[in-house]
Amino acid sequence: MKATNDEEQRKQNINSILARITFAANIILLFANGFASVLSSSLSIISTFLDSAVDCISGILIYISTWAINNTDTFNYPRGRARLELIIVLICSVIMGVANIMMIIQSVESIINKSIYPNASVSAICILVIACVIKILLMIFCYKHGTPGSRTLAMDQRNDIITSVVALTSAFIGDKYWLYADPIGAICVCTFVASSWFCNAVDNIPMLVGKRSDQENLSRIIRICVEHDEHIKCLDHVMVYHTGSLATVEVHIVLDDDLPLKITHDIIESLTKKISVLPFVERAFVHGDYRCDGDWAE
Repeated sequence: MKATNDEEQRKQNINSILARITFAANIILLFANGFASVLSSSLSIISTFLDSAVDCISGILIYISTWAINNTDTFNYPRGRARLELIIVLICSVIMGVANIMMIIQSVESIINKSIYPNASVSAICILVIACVIKILLMIFCYKHGTPGSRTLAMDQRNDIITSVVALTSAFIGDKYWLYADPIGAICVCTFVASSWFCNAVDNIPMLVGKRSDQENLSRIIRICVEHDEHIKCLDHVMVYHTGSLATVEVHIVLDDDLPLKITHDIIESLTKKISVLPFVERAFVHGDYRCDGDWAE
């Protein structure tokens, strides 16, 4: 057991190190992409700079939210501020969506007005190639580590590599062969990035507005309740739903009407604690009843 805990702690430490390295690399590549954008005046390369900028902003916001959650004033926030994480994700999604839509509009306007002046200089190309190499190395390290957190980082690096390659190719073709390739590449990059963040927002919004939890979680709760104590006759009501990344559980158990208060209290309290320690549960509410009448819905 101790060896397992040590291994988990080691993986968490590596995750933390990889996250910090990735964030530091994003900051460095932000300035590199900004410099390349100035050198090239390419809309495609500017779109990668925009992507890097919002990546850095989202990283800072997530760091701030994590700090706020871990340093919550329990007097003013008795139940903590865990929902901040989802709120920050939605804020980042809105920022990224708006920024990329503005970039798409700018690219369309440049096509209409024929104001396209890409300059895929050697310096700009070298900067983007070096950035791609760094991202590829980070992606390999993250994938090899194999934890869910590191795989998420690896997927982020993969997306950045795809956008950088598309931007570099579009800028080069736009400069050497076909001018319109540059704004079209910018539109493709921005559409890809905006769509990814939009899907992320769509996945997370239901978590804040009471979406039902997975059937597997519900079945697990029901089994725990049924097997908890022989005095539990049946379950009048079981509900598992999200008001954040974790679930809230409501359970109404039916007990004998002549059961002593002490035993009733001990059954309810122990069941509440047993449910609350589950990894997907934020809070659990267990109510004792003496008949199965469905009055919870009133």
